[in-house]
Amino acid sequence: MHQVTTTTEGLSPIEAAVLPVIRHHVSALQGDTPLAWRLAFGIAEQRWGEGRGLAIAHRCQVFLSALIASRRLPLSTHDPFDIDMRDSLTEDEQTIISILSAMRVDDTPSARQKLAALVDGPLSSTTVQAGLSLALSLGTDHHTIRRPSAPKLRAVS
Repeated sequence: MHQVTTTTEGLSPIEAAVLPVIRHHVSALQGDTPLAWRLAFGIAEQRWGEGRGLAIAHRCQVFLSALIASRRLPLSTHDPFDIDMRDSLTEDEQTIISILSAMRVDDTPSARQKLAALVDGPLSSTTVQAGLSLALSLGTDHHTIRRPSAPKLRAVS
């Protein structure tokens, strides 16, 4: 049984949209429903279009694969088909969403702390890189310190 810790009420639209993709991938990667990855890719494609959606689904799969490989215990997620649990999050789901949220807004200390707690051991560079790649593909709905383009150099006399 999965412990419900919170609801999806406070999630941003991007986080709410990626949640079913996460659930289907985890189900496939942990052997519960081996072909669920197809549904994850299909949902992402419908939500974000073919190019961006398939890229997000792929990066999500890579991140979750690295995360699962670095943990001692399986991730706890709700069944993606359980309508009664659609608006609830397990503790692991909440942590994954908060890691991605912190990465999306360049909150490195928070992301590192939450990822270390979820992995419960040393962080692998593969897991961090995969998470950052996914966060970048999801984009941000907040202002960050990143510039939209390269800085322009000017000669000053």
